[in-house]
Amino acid sequence: MNEARWTANRHHLFPTALFAFNITDYTSLNQQLLETIYQLKQQDQGASASNVLGWHSKSNLFELDAIKPLKAIVDAAILEVAQAVGYGDIQVKAANCWANVNPQYASNKIHDHANCLFSGVYYVKTPHDSGQLMFYDPRSAKTFYKPLVSNFTAYTADAIAHAAEEGLMLIFPSWLKHGVEPNLSDEDRVSISFNYVFI
Repeated sequence: MNEARWTANRHHLFPTALFAFNITDYTSLNQQLLETIYQLKQQDQGASASNVLGWHSKSNLFELDAIKPLKAIVDAAILEVAQAVGYGDIQVKAANCWANVNPQYASNKIHDHANCLFSGVYYVKTPHDSGQLMFYDPRSAKTFYKPLVSNFTAYTADAIAHAAEEGLMLIFPSWLKHGVEPNLSDEDRVSISFNYVFI
């Protein structure tokens, strides 16, 4: 961008932060979580939310003893995220937590999480081709006047995919619209989602 006529700088206004945490030694944690989730699935037909053809548990998972080790990890990560974005010593607490089991062809519709501050997902089981998490540009005004895009970048893309990996936790602002692609594998895709609010 620099030439003889000027010196130019680029500023990024109003960025949207997506935080990715790779949990170390997640194998035994995920095994325990899987056992608990499938026990719950046998006992409950599930709820209807953003899931299409998938199973959505009740939203009280953080109250279960078997989920407490994960909750401790999420609590600490949420505080780190809050400080990183500039909220300082804000007081936050978990609002809810639930499991998603997406069998073959199941997906999750585009949605956001109203009345929450941070939302996130932790991946328990992610077979190959089991569906990426899609994030959608929240700047609706950008579509009012849109030229032909020759190169998709962070400035021109309408959606950005993030691969689902076992042991990975993603945390993002609750207003950011997202959805999950169809599971094209022949195994279940299993994840745990959560919302946090400030108090």
